[in-house]
Amino acid sequence: MGEPLRIILLFIPLIAGAIAIFFSFQLMKRFGVPFVNSYFYYLVFLYIFGAYSLAGSGILEYLLTRMEIELKVIHSARLFSIFLGIPFISLSTFMLLRSMIEFFQKKIPTLFTTFYFVVSIAAFIVYGIFVIRLTRFELGEYQLLITIQRWVFIGFMVTMYLTIFAVGILYSRKMADHYEKRFIRIFSSGYLFFVVVSSTAFVLIFMHIVVSHIFLFIFLSWHLIPILFLNLYLDKYHGQSSSLQDNFETMLIDFSGKYEISKREREVIQLICKGQTNQEIGDALFISLQTVKDHIHRIFIKTGVKNRVQLTNMIRSGT
Repeated sequence: MGEPLRIILLFIPLIAGAIAIFFSFQLMKRFGVPFVNSYFYYLVFLYIFGAYSLAGSGILEYLLTRMEIELKVIHSARLFSIFLGIPFISLSTFMLLRSMIEFFQKKIPTLFTTFYFVVSIAAFIVYGIFVIRLTRFELGEYQLLITIQRWVFIGFMVTMYLTIFAVGILYSRKMADHYEKRFIRIFSSGYLFFVVVSSTAFVLIFMHIVVSHIFLFIFLSWHLIPILFLNLYLDKYHGQSSSLQDNFETMLIDFSGKYEISKREREVIQLICKGQTNQEIGDALFISLQTVKDHIHRIFIKTGVKNRVQLTNMIRSGT
């Protein structure tokens, strides 16, 4: 494979991954929904891991090979590059799991969070010791260690994404809205398919250099598909057209009377239902950002909700 083609194949997934992050940032800014915020950070951490540890290690191997560096040194450099990316892949999968839990307006238990990061830190330390001691291994042992590392990575990814899929399926069983149920099941199934396809490509990397590019492309570009579904869902349930029905004003007045919402707080709620951010609400009402936050805090206390999603759902349902 020619050098120009390798460079092109390397930059295509990096660009596609950056586009996915850009679109998710726009969704986060537009709707301000907690699970979308977590999903954005999932993509950011995953991109850092993919660009630095996966693409970066490949570039490093290519450069060292051209310099005719000893093969043992090249393997050590690649393993060390993967080592530095462990915190990012750990954070990314956690943020996706958090996003899935937040979709159902729940929180990850503190005990699970503590356990997850304790195990992640322990794995990081153990792997670090392992990388430092690599100079004692023979070249043949390197190949075995790389294979072990590959299967540990696949095992971790499959376990986490299977957990995310299970959360999506199990929690959705209690959802009454058919469209929401279908969306979250397609979304979680899409990521289960993602880990199956990417893991398969990862296992077959040794077959040909093209397979490594295919794996990187899948790993960083796949997320453009779920973002499309996410955008459709948010437009339906959190966009202006879905939030402001023909009888919205009447519903909002009744809602305000029931929970003793002031006129200014009612104006804030109306803009929240339009999907505007706190800054956009402040600009529209000519008030400071802190004043907007104070109004929203009081609204949440009066209505007993914890986020914008619950608030808009309460108004929509008339509760």
